[in-house]
Parts: sequence; C-alpha cells; structure tokens
Amino acid sequence: MKNERGGIRILTVVGILLVIIAILFGIVVYEKIEKRGENDNTNTYQKQNTISQGDKEEMSNVDSKEFSIKFLQLENEPENKIYSPLSIKYALKMLQEGANGKTYDQIENVVGTLTLPNYKNAEKEISLANGLYIRDTYSEYVKKEFINTLQNKYSAEVKYDKFQSAKNVNDWIDKKTFGIIKNMLSDNLVQNPNTQMLLINALAIDLEWDEKFDFNDTYGKEFTKEDGTKINATTMYQKASSDDISYYLGEDVTALTMALEEEEDSELEFMAIMPKENLKEYISNLKMEDIDKITKKLKSSSNEKNGIEINIPKFSFEYDLKLKQDLINLGITDAFDADFADFSNMADIQKSQKNMYVGDALHKANIDFSEKGVKAAAVTVMAMMDAAAIMPQDPIMVNFDKPFLFLIRDKETNEVWFTGTVYEPNLWENDREEYMGKY
Repeated sequence: MKNERGGIRILTVVGILLVIIAILFGIVVYEKIEKRGENDNTNTYQKQNTISQGDKEEMSNVDSKEFSIKFLQLENEPENKIYSPLSIKYALKMLQEGANGKTYDQIENVVGTLTLPNYKNAEKEISLANGLYIRDTYSEYVKKEFINTLQNKYSAEVKYDKFQSAKNVNDWIDKKTFGIIKNMLSDNLVQNPNTQMLLINALAIDLEWDEKFDFNDTYGKEFTKEDGTKINATTMYQKASSDDISYYLGEDVTALTMALEEEEDSELEFMAIMPKENLKEYISNLKMEDIDKITKKLKSSSNEKNGIEINIPKFSFEYDLKLKQDLINLGITDAFDADFADFSNMADIQKSQKNMYVGDALHKANIDFSEKGVKAAAVTVMAMMDAAAIMPQDPIMVNFDKPFLFLIRDKETNEVWFTGTVYEPNLWENDREEYMGKY
C-alpha cells in the first residue's frame, strides 16, 4: 500500500514538473513569435538597412586600381567607345554623401578607396564642374547638411528649378563642356514627376599637343579592323625626337604616349596601346599592372638617334555608357531599387513620406582626336527619383461590346428592382434617322 502511495506521489511530482516545463516552453515560444511579429511590423525602411556579415561578404569589391578600365571590360564589344572614370568617380562620391546603411556600403565597395584629385579650371582648356539641380517643390525635403557637403567638399553649384523642361540643365552642361555635349537630358526625364534631383558631374578638355602634327602630312593608310577587313583610314604622321613623346615596341603590344600642353599646373598625356592579339580578348584579361609595366618600358623618342616616325589614325565619336546596368553589375543594387534604397542623408524621407532612389544613371562622352590636339568631354548624371510620385496614366477604357447582364437597384440598400441581360442591342440603322439632326 505504501509503495502504491509512493508511486502515486512520484508520478504526481513528475506530472507537475512536465506541466511547468510545458508552460515555460510555451512562454518562450510565445515571446519568439511575438518578437517575430514585432520584427515583421518593423518599418521596411529600417529592416532593409540592417546589414549582416553575410551581406557584406557577398557585396562586390572593386579594386580601386582597376576602376579606370572596369567599364571597358563590362562593355567589351568591338565598337568605338569613350567614357570618363573621373566623372563617374565624382558622381558616385557625391551620391554616396547622401546614402546610408546598405546603400552606402554597396557604393563604398566600389569607390571607397578612390581619391578625387583637385584640378584648377582653365577658361577654355580644362573644365571640371559638379552640380545639383533640385525641383523647387521638393527643396524643403533636401537636407541642408547634404547641400553644404556638396558645396564645400565638391564645389557643387546648387540650383533650384521648376523642371518644366531640360533646357536649363542642358545649357549648364553645354557651358561646362565647352559646348561639346549638347542636349544631354531629355524633357521626359526632367519633366517626369518622379524626378526630384539631378546630381551632375561635367568635365572637358580642349588641349593642343606639345608636339603638333602637320595637317599637310595627314594621308590615307590601310587599317585592319577587328574582323580582318581592310579600310583606308585618315592617318596622321609625325617624325618625333622629343621628351614629350615616348614609345614601346614589345612582342605583345605597341605603345605610344604624347604630352598635351600644360594648363594651370595640370599636365595630361595621351597613351595608346595596340595589342598584337585580338583587342577584345586583350581587354578581357587586362589589369592596371599590365599598363604600369608598359609605362616602365617606355622610351623617350629623344633618345633615338634618328627619332621615331608616328602613324596614328584620326578619330571622332561619342559614346553612351550603360552606366546604370554597369553599376548594378559592380554590386550597387539597392540604390536603384525604390524599395531598398536608403538616401536618408540626402532627403528627409520621414517628412516627405516618399522614398528616394536613383531612377537612372547616365554617362555620355565625346572625343575629337586630331592634328591639333585632343578635345573631349564627359557628363555623368544621377537622376534621383521619388518612389511615391504618381505617373500620368492613359484613361481606362470600359467597353461593352458583348452580351451583358444588368441590375437596377437601390443605391442605399442594394435592393434590386430590376435585372436583365442584353444580347441584341438596338441597331444603328434603325435609330439613325432619329439622330440625323446632330450630324
């Protein structure tokens, strides 16, 4: 009997312990579920900017040394192209000033170690300008700290505009590029009610050679295209023996550097590299260290007893870089996503109740390479858009052109008074005379 009572007591104690454990487990589970619910209800804007270590490791890291040639590789097609790494650097650095959270980190992984050189503008030879155009109705949301940073750090010109057309912005770009790049932006982009700000970098050079080519020495010379076809190219000729012109003739490449006139403590040079192999393949494997190695092997033409003879074709063209897609491929993704972009250092998102993102990234460049020198310009534009703006829509068409049913009902109580179907409406030929007076 005593053993039976003892056994009952033990079972009772065990049962109570199991109940307590179950209750505690339930509380823990409930707290986790409740916490998860709180997290799910957390503002999306906050959630998207919580960066895990895994996210950081997945982000694309771009070697700053390779930045200058990266876009050649991203758009490695056999066609004329030109772009300005410097212009893109400035635009991305300014964009980063307004970014936060993961958006900031993604830009940092591309431009973090890039430095921005200081150049003095020369009236007709060198121009480098930054600008911020703000839609006047959006100005109250733009943070003063962001504007001050762009003005003090990047000497940016800040302008307020009604965005009624692209004329004012295009005129500014035209002026800053010595008239080389015209009509950069379309009216559609500027007039778009989503577009609230335009971050712009514009730069240009119009420099003559230190050692000029003689116009009378230019002639037609055979040039072999990538596909093997031959053309007769306009080719400049010069016999040189100067410290301003250097060359390298290697087994794999031919290289040439030519100095441009010095302006305002800035001395630029032109460098050409022609591989013996297919250029597209060469570019796909190219590293900046390869260019550094070539640079070290250059010889001054002045060291050659009889100098050197240069034959190089003239060229003139412009190119539109697919900048938005290129930047996405480099890992800058959130900036272009209306749901995930975080530019809270640029605009007061909470006040405007509308998230800001980069609607488009544009880059156009132009070059004219001639006997006189090099004339080139580039513009980079980051179009900052308002995710919540309402786009104009076409009227909704409602057509009844098949049999239909109908109801006649009380609007307040929904009581149906009549209902029916229509399979054969009236024929116009039977009713036309009745309406003749209107036509």
